Parts: sequence; structure tokens; C-alpha cells
Amino acid sequence: MEELLNKINKIVPKELIVLDLIEDKSKIKIVVDSAQSVDLNTTTYLAKRIRKSELLDVLYPDGYQLEVSSPGIDAPLVHPIQFEKNIGRDLLINEFDNPNGIIAKLTDASENGFNAVSENGDEISYSYDQIKSAIVKVKF
Repeated sequence: MEELLNKINKIVPKELIVLDLIEDKSKIKIVVDSAQSVDLNTTTYLAKRIRKSELLDVLYPDGYQLEVSSPGIDAPLVHPIQFEKNIGRDLLINEFDNPNGIIAKLTDASENGFNAVSENGDEISYSYDQIKSAIVKVKF
């Protein structure tokens, strides 16, 4: 799978990041994100680009199903670019030592970690490896 991921990364435009690649028999799901929103036109374009490369035709001569999507609204943030594009939003941050998590407003993000302000006004800083997950808290 690592080899396939490397080949897919060569096809994906530089402004997109492959967050996940899932292979299940002849079904391939690729999840991408970027600093901008990823819309249907973007995922359709990428799916066509991958199909035209014929990379998957070689690996799956009997056929395959390809799905290219963006992460769902409830998907955890996993890449620094996802944190950067969500600055100003509330996150549910699940720490290793706090199973309930905390809610904090994301104030800054970099390649190494992020800063936030908790609901009680405390400024907190994390490196990405200090947390289990962070999910944007959606407000309706």
C-alpha cells in the first residue's frame, strides 16, 4: 500500500494532500484535503486524473472501484494544513490523559503544533503527538 500511496501522491496536484488511502480488494478510497475547501469538482477532477494515469489499471486488471472524497465534517484533523484552515473555530480536543476532552478555540497552527484558548480562557499549546484527536465542533 505504501508503494501505491507514493504513486498516487505523484499524481495529486501540489495543493492537495492525501490524508488516507484505503484498499479493500478492488475498491480504492482516497481522502484528500487542502488549505482551501475541497469541492465535488476537485474530487471529480482528481478521480479522472488518476484513472487517466492508468496506474490502477495495471494493479487491478480485472477492474476496480475508485472513490475520491474530502474528509467529512466530523472527521478528525490529522494534518497541519487542516488545523491552519480551521483557525478561529472551536475544537473538541481529546488528550491522552483526559478521556472527556476539552473544547477550545483554535488560535494558531504550525507544522509542529497548535495553540488554542480553552472555554475558561486558558491559553494552551499542543504538539500534534500530544493529543489523541481534534475534531471541529460544528455549530448549527
